[in-house]
Amino acid sequence: MSAALARVNLNLAPETRERLRSLAKAAKTPEAVYARSLLVEAIERAERESFRRRLAASRTPELCEREREIASALERLHG
Repeated sequence: MSAALARVNLNLAPETRERLRSLAKAAKTPEAVYARSLLVEAIERAERESFRRRLAASRTPELCEREREIASALERLHG
């Protein structure tokens, strides 16, 4: 069973709309389907970036030092 889709209305600058139309045509995909896939990819990318920022903010100086020690040891092992 497929999930129901909710409608979102967007206003695009004419140049952006033309670029979207051109890309969708090149992909042989309906414009709305292509736009939806671009939006989903952008949301996923933003979520990953948000996670990375939270992860980086949680790193303590002690953890950073330990990671440097491990990297140094690996470099010595691999010559």
